Order: sequence, then structure tokens, then C-alpha cells
Amino acid sequence: MIKFYYWYPACSLVSHIAFEESGIPYDPVPVDSKSPEALAEYKKINPKGTAPAALIEGQLLTENVAIISYIAERAPKADILPTDPLERAQCMSLLGWSASTVHINFRRSFRPERFSDDPAGFEAIKANGRAAFWKNLQEIDQRLQKQEWMLGKTYSAADGYALRFYDWGRRSKQPIEELKALTAFKDRMIARPAVRRVLEREGFPLV
Repeated sequence: MIKFYYWYPACSLVSHIAFEESGIPYDPVPVDSKSPEALAEYKKINPKGTAPAALIEGQLLTENVAIISYIAERAPKADILPTDPLERAQCMSLLGWSASTVHINFRRSFRPERFSDDPAGFEAIKANGRAAFWKNLQEIDQRLQKQEWMLGKTYSAADGYALRFYDWGRRSKQPIEELKALTAFKDRMIARPAVRRVLEREGFPLV
């Protein structure tokens, strides 16, 4: 049985949804990220101390892009990654942008100490990150004004990231209600049975 480690509100939601959508048997294991003792135990499994992580046949796999790629190979008929080579590449591009740009901009807005050793610069880093993250949310909203899902007409793993970013925008008190297309997308996501099961398991506040 695959063990999948997650916590709310980490980006592990993306892989968590992908596992649930895939139908692959797995054991979702919540980690209390606020407990030093729990994190110390978790680091014995995943020395990075980050989520997500999956223990598969005794081997550790981390990072959403890698875990999603594994799930898509195991469950090719599920709506995880497109089967068309170009569409799959476009989805991987969205996942890469989400992980390397949007996620990092949000991180700058609340963890400036990871980007500078000088406390005097923390507020500027936070402000810059917050502004950049809001711009990213607007880009996602504009994309969703033209189509139902991040990739177009087809649901994919990239939609999990967009949902996480919506929640992060809400939690960080961005004017998320102004983004009508993204808000409507959030409702479509919550209506998916697999997504709703994951959100209820994680204690997502909007369900």
C-alpha cells in the first residue's frame, strides 16, 4: 500500500487530489506540521520535512510534479495528465510554473526569512511576494475566463494547484472575491466527488 503524507494548507493538496482521482489504492497519512515532535518523526521518513511525500514500495518520492507523473503512469485512464504528447507537455508546463513561480511568490509573502538573512529587508520581500502572487492569481483568473479548466476543456492535475492557490489567496486576505472566474472554478472543483473527499479529509474550510 502506498503511504501518502500531507498536511493542510500545504501544496500536498495537489498530489492528494491526484491520488484520489486516480483510483490507485493508497493510505493518506496526515502530519501535524505544527508539532515539533511530529515533524521530527516525519523527517525520519522524509528528511526534507516537506509535503507532499509518498512512500512507494519502500522508496520515497517527493515533489508534486514527480508524484503526479507516477500517478499518471499508474492510472493512464484517469484525468491526471493528458495522453496526447503536446497536451501532456502543456500540462507539465502549467505544473512547473505553479511550483516554481506562483508557489514561490506566495512563499515570499509569508516566509521572507527563506530569501534573506537581513531582517531589515523582510517587509519588502513580503510586499513584493504578495504583489507578485496577486498578479499570478489574476493570470489564472484570466485563463479561466476563456475555459472551464486550467488546460482547457479537460480536467487535469493542474487544476489542483489552481484550487490551492485560490485557498492561499483567501487565507492571505487577497481580494479573491474580485476574481469571478477563479471563484466559479473553485465551485466546480468542490463539486467533483474525489476533490470533495480530499477537502473534507484535510479540513478544507470551504466544504
